Amino acid sequence: MGNFLGTTPLGPLGGLDSWVSAFDSSGGNVWSLRIGTSEDDVATAIAVDVKELIWVAGLAQSAEDPTAVIPPQSSSSMGEVQPIQTSQTPTVQTLNPDTVTAQTVKPIRKDLKVVTVTQVDKSGVLINRFATKLNNFGYVTSIIPGGMGVFLIGIEITKSGGERSFMQSLTISGEFGTKYYFGKSATTLSSGILNKDKTLTLVGQSSEALAKKSVVGKTDGIILTVSPTDGKILKVVRSNGVGATRSWKSAAGNLTVGGTSATKNLNEAVISQFSSTGSVLWSKRYSGASSAINNSAVAAVLTTQSNTLLKSKAGDLVVYQFDKKGDPTLGGRIPLSAEIVGLRSQSGLGTCVATRAMDGTFVLAQLPF
Repeated sequence: MGNFLGTTPLGPLGGLDSWVSAFDSSGGNVWSLRIGTSEDDVATAIAVDVKELIWVAGLAQSAEDPTAVIPPQSSSSMGEVQPIQTSQTPTVQTLNPDTVTAQTVKPIRKDLKVVTVTQVDKSGVLINRFATKLNNFGYVTSIIPGGMGVFLIGIEITKSGGERSFMQSLTISGEFGTKYYFGKSATTLSSGILNKDKTLTLVGQSSEALAKKSVVGKTDGIILTVSPTDGKILKVVRSNGVGATRSWKSAAGNLTVGGTSATKNLNEAVISQFSSTGSVLWSKRYSGASSAINNSAVAAVLTTQSNTLLKSKAGDLVVYQFDKKGDPTLGGRIPLSAEIVGLRSQSGLGTCVATRAMDGTFVLAQLPF
């Protein structure tokens, strides 16, 4: 709501604004762009496609109110990043450039009844903004870039108060496709990827039957293979923890997923890789951890108590590169962390992690693997 990285609030009634910022490899703020309307706007998902076009999805109070934009501005000031402790000095390696965003579901104001999608180029210039009204309150949890646009993955609140998920395509010119739903009142999807065969892999959690696959635990972590043309579920993989509450929060192109498992006596973070037939190839489980996300070669695990396997203390965010069997090869720790905001690895830049620290500040850290 105030001044931020060289930008100022939008309009006379700016309220809450969304923003996008770019940083160089040394941590300097290259540009910052505030996007939204003269009313309140909240960003809920972001992705970058193969053409380096930035897509930001969010919620707004009005579809008619035109977008107000502050031109990109540079800022050399940036808060100090807490030191990273690495097990050895790694070299930058080529990674699959998956974009993974941590999905911590928080209450969002229900008077924000319009889904907005904004396009921004890599120089920080706003290209376009599209909006669609909602019949029931909902929001986008993830954006999956495609060849001719993107797929929006989100959650919609049902009239009975439950949650179901949806998938909706959006072309680069702003045409919204049919909205396809998954589940009736107890299914939420957090993330997903576009496969080489043009199907979608979507991950999340569900406590209801899907495609005739019954519930195993209290809530199952789910992996859905979905047709993007008609929303048909082609395959369902459910976690098999009887009595457990499981949830997958991230997915990568090699069918590696990250999430959590909770039973009466044990809370764990879990990183697993599945085969194309749905069998588990390997799984790493860490007790006393509250969150885990991954891309194809890097995982981030947030601990709530000391963990000997991760060599971590309570409040450490452990970020590590793993091999084909899931074993850590290189790693580092970001101390005093309260939330994983996002994770991205890119050739030549290593891995960037956005976190919220215990004191409420936000930290952007770069690791060299």
